[in-house]
Amino acid sequence: MLLAFASPYWVESFGEFADNRFVKAGLWEFCFDDYTFYKDHNGKRYLGCFYIFSQEIRPLWEWLSPPWFVAMQVMVSLSLLVQVLDAICLVLYIFRLFPDYLNASVLKGSSIVMLFALAIIFVVLVVFGVKKEDRNWVPRPDMNYLSWSYGLCCISGFATLFAALALYKASQQEDEKDPYNYPKNT
Repeated sequence: MLLAFASPYWVESFGEFADNRFVKAGLWEFCFDDYTFYKDHNGKRYLGCFYIFSQEIRPLWEWLSPPWFVAMQVMVSLSLLVQVLDAICLVLYIFRLFPDYLNASVLKGSSIVMLFALAIIFVVLVVFGVKKEDRNWVPRPDMNYLSWSYGLCCISGFATLFAALALYKASQQEDEKDPYNYPKNT
């Protein structure tokens, strides 16, 4: 998820089409090849990659960041934050810093947190995949395709699902353990 979050390859333009001035976009960076914005009365030409909050592309910010795109940025950030906090909690569990009677609860809680992150990732994948075709967003959406950063987000969704299921199974096994560690009668 971290690579998908940081890389500017969510949407890319087919390189062989010379008339498309849009190159690629990520959650935090947009790249252009001698692009002029039709609403920019100064006629500034944009060449290269720009951070989304850069002052250089401030005239484009309203166009580049529609409300759905800002929502995607927030949701991916929230998903990444939730997963990092869950990983910290699991590291504390591995080092046995929780009391033994809380082990099953910690694992169940981590499983629920992972399912929450999975729900966020699913919404991001669906909305971004649909809105990528919006003609009011990047120019010539028919000449653009979802790239490998989007694919990494999809893979992280599957990994999050696997983690949620594994944590739930581990919590069930923890529940079945004898809390007093008595030897079993045979």
